[in-house]
Amino acid sequence: MKYNQVLEWQQGKMVTLSTHLAKPSPFYFGYDIEDNFLRILSNYECDQLFFFTEPHLFELFGKSLYEKISQHVPCHLEFVPSGEKCKYFSVLEDTCEELIAKGASKKSLLLAFGGGVVGNLVGLAAGLIYRGIRYVEIPTTMMAQTDSTLSNKQAVNGKTGKNHFGLYHAPVFIWTDTKYLTTEPAFGRRSGIIEGVKNGFISDPDFLTYLEGVINPEVKFTDEQLTDLAYKIILSKLEILKRDPSERGYGIILEYGHTFGHGIEWLKQGKMSHGESVSFGMKIAAELAQELGLISEQDVERHYYVIEEKLGFDNPFPPEITAEKLMAAMIGDNKKTGRDSRFVILDKIGRCYNPEGDWLATVDPELVRRIVESFIEKYAKRRSAQTYGVIAVS
Repeated sequence: MKYNQVLEWQQGKMVTLSTHLAKPSPFYFGYDIEDNFLRILSNYECDQLFFFTEPHLFELFGKSLYEKISQHVPCHLEFVPSGEKCKYFSVLEDTCEELIAKGASKKSLLLAFGGGVVGNLVGLAAGLIYRGIRYVEIPTTMMAQTDSTLSNKQAVNGKTGKNHFGLYHAPVFIWTDTKYLTTEPAFGRRSGIIEGVKNGFISDPDFLTYLEGVINPEVKFTDEQLTDLAYKIILSKLEILKRDPSERGYGIILEYGHTFGHGIEWLKQGKMSHGESVSFGMKIAAELAQELGLISEQDVERHYYVIEEKLGFDNPFPPEITAEKLMAAMIGDNKKTGRDSRFVILDKIGRCYNPEGDWLATVDPELVRRIVESFIEKYAKRRSAQTYGVIAVS
């Protein structure tokens, strides 16, 4: 992959990518490509369509597309709760029952217009109703466009952790229009870009170097730059998915930093984004790898440099999260393969450690606890020093 080659950018131009599934699920990509949507949709016969979104997204971008679709096929507008509140059994049950009541059939199409949580809810409902009906993903966030829609993993949260209940169910196609990213807040952009940073750390040091050169703490880009960045992050993940499209084997490396990150996210109960949680998780995972003698102190510092200085994820670690609480939250990790604590860990920049043949490494829980405690203490001292420096200057 040549990162110095800019995507041939043209407003309205659409490119088609493969997600490498045995049953094709085309990935359509471009900037301001809405006018092409009905042509693609016409390839899929349906009796009615259910358009799922959040109210603010509908007003911002969805209304135009909804009205165009409604002129050609019966289309129901369905609003869902915002954020993580969307990812619970009660919402899933209400969604499924509502679809049945409104006459959804095996010939119907569900459409998920929004971020990853909307996609998860709709994808899981589609996978459950009548043992599987069709749906389309239209991701509107950097995270959803470059990461979550590529995985085909649909899930809701349980009472003790994230994504405990779900299945694999791929959309019939994914529609990715980067025009939707232009109004996304900075923290949302960072949350998507951090997954691209992760891809560099786990599989492609050249991509990591590329990102170091193009990202900035304010995450400000022209429309062309933003489209090119999204495109390259997508390609970085597709390179991994070529080997394992459903992330059941080698693809587990995409969970780097996520065991810690999901624990942090769960403890914050929706008050911290997935991306920021994973940014902390990656730094803890790097500290663990160094302790195991796998990567150098310089490699660990590179995590801090890229995540904090280049990308701008530099908020303090939540003081209410203790090592004990995080260890308890990680017990419910959705990648569990037994009773042991197992993690995706770097062997070096661009390659993951694989001592047991499944890209997860078993680590002594007491060692993990010690690393978490050290990280929290180190982070607190680091932040105190920075705050003191600011105060001293002023």
